[in-house]
Amino acid sequence: MLRTPETKNNQKKMTTHLKSRNTSWSPKGTKSKNIFFSKPMLVVFEDKHGKTFILKDGIKKKSKLSLLKIIDNQLKKGFYACGYFSYEYNQKNLKGPKYKAIFNIYKETSTALPSSNITTQDKLKLKKITSDNLFTSGVRKARRYIKEGDIYQINLSREFTLGQVTNPHRLFLNYYNAQPVEYGAFFRFHDHSLISGSMELFIQKKRGNITTKPIKGTAPLDSVEDKNLKQNLKEISENLMIVDLMRNDLSQICKPGTVKTKKLFKKKSYSTLVQLESEIRGVLKNNINNQKIFNSLMPPGSVTGTPKSRAKQIINEIEKHKRGPYCGAVGFFEPSGDFCFSVGIRVAIIEKTTSRFFTGAGIVWDSKVLKENAETILKSRALKESIK
Repeated sequence: MLRTPETKNNQKKMTTHLKSRNTSWSPKGTKSKNIFFSKPMLVVFEDKHGKTFILKDGIKKKSKLSLLKIIDNQLKKGFYACGYFSYEYNQKNLKGPKYKAIFNIYKETSTALPSSNITTQDKLKLKKITSDNLFTSGVRKARRYIKEGDIYQINLSREFTLGQVTNPHRLFLNYYNAQPVEYGAFFRFHDHSLISGSMELFIQKKRGNITTKPIKGTAPLDSVEDKNLKQNLKEISENLMIVDLMRNDLSQICKPGTVKTKKLFKKKSYSTLVQLESEIRGVLKNNINNQKIFNSLMPPGSVTGTPKSRAKQIINEIEKHKRGPYCGAVGFFEPSGDFCFSVGIRVAIIEKTTSRFFTGAGIVWDSKVLKENAETILKSRALKESIK
């Protein structure tokens, strides 16, 4: 048991802000584009060693229960759990970041902006940590694995830095305004903050039904590639590979014969780019719990690759950074047991003196090395515009 006054004070400041351009986040009974949570009663997290802790009133205590069991117990009391699962969650042989998962537990939601939010803005500059040479070298290596038949598709990522961010919520608002998305999210935890500009639904559970909307296929807005995106065989095949992967993943937790592809290649436009989205739905097996769901589906298939198990090994070999919440699952559980999680893409992790931002690209045999590198830069453009 550990008591820290600083942690106790920080716990009072913890907030969650879920922001959507079309109410995609809305919990049951709400239809708001902005959902707020403030003053959590406790924090539950799983550390890099897979051990679970509860933080309450500045006191950290180890728990014998799993993280999801603790969350389930809190949901039964009528509470909400907001936070993320890192990409490394449920990967026992992979060195994790500080947190493999972390959630704030809140009593209720609000549609009113907490009065404590600051309006000042930092002067920031986005700089590459993963160089162009290092990223393109990784793409070439991935293509060799594809040629040898180890994998068919893989998602590679790169890391940037923003420097020191003193007002992460203002950064989130500026970022969202530069590129409104379905699953914008801001979380302030006791020792770090998380910003997500995700437009991709990982999994949503509603009354025993589960939905996923993987995104693959990207082009700059209003470009020649934009106009021809749905005819681009490389982008279409990449999307189909992930649809097949997610259908397979959902079949582990859904009743036989219920997993259906509802939409293919829906074109979605944002301020800087366009992407192709597909949709898959299924009916959950009876008495299946959240532990089984997330253990079966994590990490998200669209940011891993196919076959999933081998793609994870190759990602660990090629990438020099820990992904953490990037390429993880970001969202919330509500008291009914339903939940909504986006894929943790366009993610910034804000710590006391440092901050990191991540983008990535899906690699297939037809991938052009320089084009994939350019795609990762394109995906950082909205953030760059928000900090000018």
